[in-house]
Amino acid sequence: MEKRVVRRGLAMGLLAALSLAGQGLASPARAADKPATAPAAKLSLRALSSRPDMVSGGDALVEVRGATKGVRLTLNGQDISSELQLDPASHTLRGLVGGLSVGKNTLSATAGAAKASLTLTDYPINGPILSGPHIMPYECRTEESGLGKPQDADCSATPRTDYFYRTTDGKFKELANPADRPADLATATVNGASVPYVVRVESGTLNRSIYRIAMLADPRGWNHRLAVSFGGGAGAKYNQGVDAPKDALSDLFLSRGFAHMVDTELVNNLHGNAVLQGETLMMLKEHFIKTHGVPKWTVGFGGSGGAIQQLTITEIYPGLLDGLQPSLSFPDSTLHTADCGILQRYWKSDAGKGWNQAKKTAVEGFTPGTCAAWERSFVPVSMSGNKPGCDLKDQSLVWDPVTNPKGARCALADWRANIYGRDPRTGYARTSEDNTGLEYGLKALNAGKIDVDEFLDLNEKIGGYDHDGRMVAERSHGDPIALKAAYASGLLNGGGGGLATVPIIHYRTYNDALGDIHSRERDMSIRARLIKANGDGDNEVFWVSPGGQPGGPRNDPTVAKGREETAVQALDAMTKWLDAIAADPAPLTHAKVVRHKPPEAKDAYFDGDGVKHVEKATWNGPGGYNTLYPNHSEPRIEAGAPISNDVLKCALKPVSAADYKVKFSVAQMIRLKAIFPTGVCDFSKPGVGQVALKGTYQRYRASNTGTEVTFSTSGATRFALGHQVGQSSFAFLPTRLKVPRVPPVEMLVATPTDRNERCVVLAGQDTRAVVSMMNLGSPAAAANAHAG
Repeated sequence: MEKRVVRRGLAMGLLAALSLAGQGLASPARAADKPATAPAAKLSLRALSSRPDMVSGGDALVEVRGATKGVRLTLNGQDISSELQLDPASHTLRGLVGGLSVGKNTLSATAGAAKASLTLTDYPINGPILSGPHIMPYECRTEESGLGKPQDADCSATPRTDYFYRTTDGKFKELANPADRPADLATATVNGASVPYVVRVESGTLNRSIYRIAMLADPRGWNHRLAVSFGGGAGAKYNQGVDAPKDALSDLFLSRGFAHMVDTELVNNLHGNAVLQGETLMMLKEHFIKTHGVPKWTVGFGGSGGAIQQLTITEIYPGLLDGLQPSLSFPDSTLHTADCGILQRYWKSDAGKGWNQAKKTAVEGFTPGTCAAWERSFVPVSMSGNKPGCDLKDQSLVWDPVTNPKGARCALADWRANIYGRDPRTGYARTSEDNTGLEYGLKALNAGKIDVDEFLDLNEKIGGYDHDGRMVAERSHGDPIALKAAYASGLLNGGGGGLATVPIIHYRTYNDALGDIHSRERDMSIRARLIKANGDGDNEVFWVSPGGQPGGPRNDPTVAKGREETAVQALDAMTKWLDAIAADPAPLTHAKVVRHKPPEAKDAYFDGDGVKHVEKATWNGPGGYNTLYPNHSEPRIEAGAPISNDVLKCALKPVSAADYKVKFSVAQMIRLKAIFPTGVCDFSKPGVGQVALKGTYQRYRASNTGTEVTFSTSGATRFALGHQVGQSSFAFLPTRLKVPRVPPVEMLVATPTDRNERCVVLAGQDTRAVVSMMNLGSPAAAANAHAG
């Protein structure tokens, strides 16, 4: 086992790496060693390792186009021309530019009279870049992950390298000396070359997370493709997460010559925030490119919460993943699983004990046991008082409404505070949970599966959750700002953004009969969202294969084998698809992705003998697909929501007897209107706050509502400010003040119109917040504020 700092540079990847746009990299040579080439009419500069405005770690891989001789490159005025190397295949100069200062840097190139410049904005390797201030508290896990004691509060650790080898009987073993060749060493064939199956795993930290990058140690062993695995679950843990070098060892990818990356942040059970996860992937891929070169393409892999990450990250950060292979898919982490919590509470109550299983199933939509499984597994994730969910060693840091009201809150929304904002009354993260107007069991009522009195009693007593995630008698009320933010940010996956221009091959085993939470109807919700956003879902494929059966083995080896075989077929089909896209120089569009779809990439189901049957996956259409693997449903869909199931808070309409297929007595109708005094869900309209994705690569500031305060006064003003946010800033603009929400403190400042003008600026994020003002100047001074 070798410990050392991994040197960043133009490593073996620059030998032949290709980008998805089809541009090649050949063996680098010094620019000065090549014959002169006349400068092109136009000189250009671009960053290859990341967007130029989102560089991290103090260096960037850059490219000069338009000249290959006589080029002078400067960084902030300093000559760095010696960093450039020539790529003869594309006639461009490339180099790893180091020494960037945090903030803006000017990169300039000249060749004769031709000039080009590029601004590189650098951020610390520990972030953040886009996701907003780091959530605190935060515990390090470097020691548990074999990286030694953390070096700082951001949980940094010294990079290290470990080696493993694959045995001829299909196992990975540690290799103390990478030069050794054990007798049981297997080989791998990559691009026609047989290479020793020795794996190099680089470990390090960035953005407060721990990454592992595995590649065959022989330089011939990289096929210039990159795979990223994503882990499942959904959590709100206040720590770095734990992993080990062996977690990057995937025979599926390494045996084929792929580079393979994992990261603790890319496990949904850690933080469940795609904004933060995507930012980490962006920084990790940047590090990979600077170390190994530009991959031909990058593919995602992973199931359940790993599928959620692939879909949501690609929607809001297009270009990081070029193809997706989600399994056991869900559309996002903003699921309506909380419905199962209050339904189970009702079934256990005196009122619900008389309901038979058929009636419960008609309301829940799921197969028996599925809703109860949701209650046991992930309903607690919406509860701020779920102390085990915080996963803090120091339990004194955890929130308690009485003893520690400023402590760490353990709900998923609390890790989305920078996106959803904070309630100014409490300082706590806003929440999107809502069931106002929702008629549980509506379809069951209209189908005659439950009667009117059962329908009324269920909806009268179902209750909801308060803003701490506790079950209460009242219905849940989502915060309007959080609701809009969920849609605008892409945390609720609307199917748009980058999802239109990537190939997607979903595959799952069919587990509905087991009462497993990974039920098949989620695939159809995802397809409905892509069609809604993009007009069709032709870049998306769904495969289903046999799963476990009630009473069968818990880990059925036959099911496991089938799952592995399906994964291989999916990767082979994806490789053909992405290779064809990469070979096409046309701009990346939805039509281009669909045009290069290989014959293998079609909707299909596999029968018990492993035979593949090509058939379009539908919700309830005729054919073998739905006969063998029927879709079930969910409580919201059974309450009238569309198959896309993308409405967090429904629009309301007045209660009307005409909307039901059964008759209500006068007394029953009076009771119904009392249960829904503001109306019932109208799913023919968009949901409350249901807006389109605001944009990709959005930046988030401090966790506040984004309120602007405008004032005019000639006197000093005291600002009593709200909730603490780590590093923040406030600064005077000509007539506007932008401030963060910080804990009850008082700051004496002067307005810009003072004769003795003072401006106070604190280093950090430029943010906005609600401000409570009291004029300390003359009685004549006036302060006009708007807090929205």
